[in-house]
Amino acid sequence: MEKQLRCTIKLLDDQLGSITVEFPKDAKGRYLLNKACESQSLEEKDYFGLRYVDGEKQRHWLDPTKSIAKQLKGTGPHYTCIFRVKYYPEDPGAVREEITRYQLFLQLKRDLFHGRLLCSIDDAAWLGAYIIQSNLGDYDEDDHEPGYGDSFEIIPRQPEKLERKMEEIHEMKLKGQVPAEAEKNFITKAHALATYGVDPHPVRDIYGTQLYVGLTYRGLSLFKGNQLIQNFPWPDIKKLSYEGRTFFVHAVVDEKKVNHGFRVATSSATKHLWKCAMEHQAFFHPNHTPSLHICRTIQSMLRKGSTEKLASILPLCGTSSLRFRRGSDVSIHSSGGFFRGSKFRFSGRTQKEALETSQSLSREEPPFARSPPLIRPRRVRSCKDANSPPSDSLEDVGFQLSDQSLPSTPEKIEELPLTFEKAPSESTTGSNQALLDSEDMVDAMNERNKCNGEEREVIEEVTVTYQEQEMTECKLPNNNHVDGAMLAPSHRKTKQEEQKSWSGVVMKLMICSILLALILFILTSIVLYESSLPAFEPVRQSPVSQNFESAYYAPSRAWVVSGYQQFTNTCYEPTKQFISAQLQMISNKFD
Repeated sequence: MEKQLRCTIKLLDDQLGSITVEFPKDAKGRYLLNKACESQSLEEKDYFGLRYVDGEKQRHWLDPTKSIAKQLKGTGPHYTCIFRVKYYPEDPGAVREEITRYQLFLQLKRDLFHGRLLCSIDDAAWLGAYIIQSNLGDYDEDDHEPGYGDSFEIIPRQPEKLERKMEEIHEMKLKGQVPAEAEKNFITKAHALATYGVDPHPVRDIYGTQLYVGLTYRGLSLFKGNQLIQNFPWPDIKKLSYEGRTFFVHAVVDEKKVNHGFRVATSSATKHLWKCAMEHQAFFHPNHTPSLHICRTIQSMLRKGSTEKLASILPLCGTSSLRFRRGSDVSIHSSGGFFRGSKFRFSGRTQKEALETSQSLSREEPPFARSPPLIRPRRVRSCKDANSPPSDSLEDVGFQLSDQSLPSTPEKIEELPLTFEKAPSESTTGSNQALLDSEDMVDAMNERNKCNGEEREVIEEVTVTYQEQEMTECKLPNNNHVDGAMLAPSHRKTKQEEQKSWSGVVMKLMICSILLALILFILTSIVLYESSLPAFEPVRQSPVSQNFESAYYAPSRAWVVSGYQQFTNTCYEPTKQFISAQLQMISNKFD
């Protein structure tokens, strides 16, 4: 019987928690993703993915076409992945089934709580009110006492004024909305924000400034702090590549070709960023030149003389804005630099194909239970009257509110620095199983030595948190070009990284030196034995040279000459005769 391996998949829905899937050793990543979707009755699977962390604590998306055991190697024997939204839909309204929208709602709610979905305080109040409406339904004066909003964790270190504003919107403006409607309105509101679907990748520019790269349906976005300073739409990006720890973007801005380089912390993080960018571009905008198999099809049609079919496919080759219907039509790309190249081919379906699949669904909406709200203990209050206004103290909160503003007055948020800190996580005290935080804490590292009694290590992904200063809503900028080619200086390396870097450089130099010496030796031998220069005559007459010529050079020369003659007889002469015959035939027609 084939050995079965196990993988725990943490889901977005806290009510379901996680599932454990057994899979054969040779199973592909798609097997796990299908099992995770089947357990939640999801048919629109193309927006989701499984994330894991390798032995070097680098995050990855599980490739559905590659072996699970090979990808998760070093993180077992009991593997762990998390189920997340990978591609945030460009038009959430086009998502057909309510259960799929509910998963997107859960993901966006986590993004808001972990600070990746940046917004104004007014938008945060509306988003929080939609969450309350989805969980509690209509406001009821008997059931909902004053201050019930502070039981909901909406954003990191949320202030009391925001909670009062959420309660007011929930009480006055959302009456009658069923959970599905409230969740749809939440998604619509979140979709309008600049950081919708952004998973920040930390990079540095040429000046060493900390920047963040975000990948969305709009394109590749560049953040400085919380400010969106540049957005490269997918159609304007002509090439994405990386070399070592530098990620390159080759794009067209204002009809000018620009190249940007960004320094990333490690080479594995650089490759991860490159692959994520390639996947997002392939999913949302697969508009590149024709793939290899299309070009071969055209060549085959030319040979067979299929002019009618050829006329229908030739326009596809003449445009760089080709939109493929299938994800398999996206061509192969490679990058990575000298001796460390990586190939990429999009293995899923494009957004257009996913939408076509959604429209073809004819099943009845599957029933499902919504997870309970994220409830926290009520904030400890002083001995003031319960009906008195909440305190304006802003300790441990991220929003700076003016003292003159009332709880019912919409507050304006000034700029929010987009910084990366650890997200709040559940306590793991007394537990031998580390918990995977919803989006930011991924544990794919099992305890290798259980006999030591050490707990499994919790790997926390850096997240965006709200800072204690005024904030403004992120807005999409105009197509302003970021000045200069951004190639950052390297950050300070550890000794281990320096040793690996030097060993790689030495290996490359050795290989290049050997190849160069071999080429020089061959050229020198040819000049020595094939030329009649008097200067080389003493060398040719030496016993060592004559022995080398008879033992090595003469047989090698004879082998090359025979191969050339064979090529001439089998390929060159027939081709020459064919071309001569065709030319003779053409000249006879004109005569």
